[in-house]
Amino acid sequence: MDEQPNEAWDIERLGAFAQARHHEIDADERSLARAYWQLGLALNLARRQFSHGQWTKFLDELGIDKTRASKARAIQRSFGTENSVDGLSVQEAYRKRKRKSRKSGPKKKRRKSTNKHERVSIAEWLRDVCQQVDIFLDEVASTDTDDAANVLPAIDAAVEELNRLRSQVQRRISAQS
Repeated sequence: MDEQPNEAWDIERLGAFAQARHHEIDADERSLARAYWQLGLALNLARRQFSHGQWTKFLDELGIDKTRASKARAIQRSFGTENSVDGLSVQEAYRKRKRKSRKSGPKKKRRKSTNKHERVSIAEWLRDVCQQVDIFLDEVASTDTDDAANVLPAIDAAVEELNRLRSQVQRRISAQS
């Protein structure tokens, strides 16, 4: 039986032990990446059938941790086939997941819409954005604290822009009344 680390061990021995356990876990996770992809496929298909609030209940009833579900769904969305995760650990597959691009830089001026259909598409776009929030909620649940903290300024900026849009729409409605 392997001796367990204790306070008497020096830093080199603790480091070697930790590294050995890490390699052991990493090797085991390589066989699990495919299972994560398959879990993600099933959950992504199931997720489409639930409205907000029902999804968490569904996961609870199945005994599936929300963070694990989020990670599996992200891995499946990022890799086209289960074979594409072969040779990767779960962590490597998750790190290589496709993320929504976070564009930065100067804001581009948008042209004013003159087409009635384009104006209607703003409402449709807003509905789509609201539906996509669930995907990001799942991602935030499995994001480390530093990454989550970096998201807050972007959320604040988006809320500010949506409030500006709301104010403009309210002014337009008031002006027509």
